[in-house]
Amino acid sequence: MLSANDERLRAILLGQEQLLQEVHEILAAETLRDDVLRAAVLSSKGHRVNHIPRLDPERVFHVDSIRSLCVRYRLRFLDGGRFKGHIPAPAIVELRRLEARSSAPLRGFKVMAPAARFKLCDSDADPLLFVAVGPEHYYLVHKWGSDMHPLRGIVHWPLQGPRQAVATLMAFALLAAALLPNAFIGADLAAPWWGGHRLLAALWTVMLTAGFASFGWFAFFGQFSDRSWNDPRFN
Repeated sequence: MLSANDERLRAILLGQEQLLQEVHEILAAETLRDDVLRAAVLSSKGHRVNHIPRLDPERVFHVDSIRSLCVRYRLRFLDGGRFKGHIPAPAIVELRRLEARSSAPLRGFKVMAPAARFKLCDSDADPLLFVAVGPEHYYLVHKWGSDMHPLRGIVHWPLQGPRQAVATLMAFALLAAALLPNAFIGADLAAPWWGGHRLLAALWTVMLTAGFASFGWFAFFGQFSDRSWNDPRFN
């Protein structure tokens, strides 16, 4: 027969077990809610405006600004349903805060990221998650990674558009022509460094560089950033 102390201890243990069970149920419900939000982002397609009060104006961007950033850093801005990465916990926390202020579940998610992070039609970097809050305005929910590093903009500057590509090729070709030794371009070793032979070398390097660049561009179906920023195709 149990003593009074044993009965009290048994009651305490049963109460703790019930409390732990309730905690597990709450955690399971929260995890399920997070999974539903992740699924909503990763299945989002099309443009749907969300009406969310009290938005931070510093995080609302017009589509023209987004396009400019995509072109500069060679990124894509596509439906969340095409994203093939993991949505981190901080992004889910931000989504839950926004959804708590919204009158309806959030829809119309967009992700800004390099092309490698999307399921492109004919086919490791980090993205920015947006949600539509107007016909041409998007709210930045969360950013993770370092895809906006200035070095990325410098590296991909030649791919922004045709003018940047031509300027880069011309600069490379003229620099190569200026550095080539006289013997390499068939000039007399005693000839001065600058002269008509150097002008012919510049013409030759420009044509050679343009030829190789054109062949590589069309062979690999190149596409400039000012046209590919919101294109769901691989190239």
